Amino acid sequence: MARKKKVILTPEEELNQIIADIEQTKETLKSLEKSKKALEEKIKMDRLATLDDIIQKSGKSYDEVMALLSK
Repeated sequence: MARKKKVILTPEEELNQIIADIEQTKETLKSLEKSKKALEEKIKMDRLATLDDIIQKSGKSYDEVMALLSK
């Protein structure tokens, strides 16, 4: 199998390529951070919903549960 011929870039071309790669990486990072924040919020809301279900099933009021947790 033949190898690809290595492309020889001028220093200016290489610098431009690196700058483009940095910008692309920044955009990827921003996207990942948005996804992370959205997932963290979803996890928090799921946990709160589960906690609300547990409180409802226990028959206790929210004030009673808060008093128990505050001790």
